[in-house]
Amino acid sequence: MRKPDEKLKAQRREQLIAVASELFAMKNYHEVLMDEVAVRAGIAKGTVYNYFPTKEDLYKSIITERLESLLRLLQDRIDNRHTPLTNIRRIVVHMYSFMAKYSHFFQIWYKEKLNCSRSPHEHFHKLYQEIKNLMIIALERGIKEDILRPHAAPFVADIAIGIIDSAVLRSENLTAEERKLERVRVYEFILDALGTDLAHQLHRDGQDEPQKEEGSVIVAEK
Repeated sequence: MRKPDEKLKAQRREQLIAVASELFAMKNYHEVLMDEVAVRAGIAKGTVYNYFPTKEDLYKSIITERLESLLRLLQDRIDNRHTPLTNIRRIVVHMYSFMAKYSHFFQIWYKEKLNCSRSPHEHFHKLYQEIKNLMIIALERGIKEDILRPHAAPFVADIAIGIIDSAVLRSENLTAEERKLERVRVYEFILDALGTDLAHQLHRDGQDEPQKEEGSVIVAEK
């Protein structure tokens, strides 16, 4: 018996998540039909159910898998051998880039995040807290090293993520190159609000600017 093509399965699963993300972003949850997901993906309805037994499974998978991807991305980019400003910059840049790339997911998550701590989907809330904790840890280190002015790090993390969300919302009609500039402007806005003289000197010296992290092109979700 021929073994299933795991690469093809992964591609098809991603295709279904991308198609369903667009539908859930455009419509209310109850208006999205599995038939429509199948038609838009160009596959049989039965095949959709092989991947996602119910519409709720599909919806939960969109949010869970995207948040897990973002968490892994940020964990991979953080390096405590660098100044905490570098980590803060990386978190801001990559969170903005991820949400701008997966814009349909962002629209779903932006609504869901408001209630996830009270919803039956506690796993969403747990993943979001893990992501936010990466920001909190970087902020606390920056405060400890007198790079950032003293504030309650959880409060600042919420405000910083809110700024990123707002920037993503206004990025819909920007080109990829404009978004690359925008994400740096978001970081610099946060730096202006929080940074000490030492932070601004480090920024002027380029010690918070890992060049290889700034070169990726943001591609809109298809």
